[in-house]
Amino acid sequence: MIRRSSLFALTWLAAAALHAAEPPLVLRLPGAADRAIAPESLLGRDARDVRLEDAEGGVKVFHGTPLLAVLEKNGLDLRTMAGERKTAAEVVLATARDGYTAVFSVGEQRMNPAKPRVLHVVEYAARPQPDNEGPVRLIVYGDVVRSAYGLARIELKVLADNARDTRK
Repeated sequence: MIRRSSLFALTWLAAAALHAAEPPLVLRLPGAADRAIAPESLLGRDARDVRLEDAEGGVKVFHGTPLLAVLEKNGLDLRTMAGERKTAAEVVLATARDGYTAVFSVGEQRMNPAKPRVLHVVEYAARPQPDNEGPVRLIVYGDVVRSAYGLARIELKVLADNARDTRK
């Protein structure tokens, strides 16, 4: 039993070391410098369990943080009317290491913050993700096509300026 535990610990440490060699997830917000997001930072206060059923009917449990929480934690204003007005015309581009890109509107993320559909996942329950999936994976409930393995970049794009019209 001790040998099995030691083997598991070694395997886990090796996987963690490989993930550490991966370039960090980068967050790009308009008017701000790029920010590196460490995978372990996605397991903080906003993290939750993500339960997904696979094709065979089994359930996998992941740990991750909602996309909206990551954006807010890094400076996106969603708490004020001015922030809501500004973000209404913004989209998020999530790009994987292999170039696969999915797009989400900030508005669709704000629709139900208590039950988020887009989450950054860092690990399966009690172990890191396989190398081909991590270190950060994007899971989208009910929309597998927009889920992405090996997330490399999250970029916020402004599609229109929704500044208040000051004309009289």
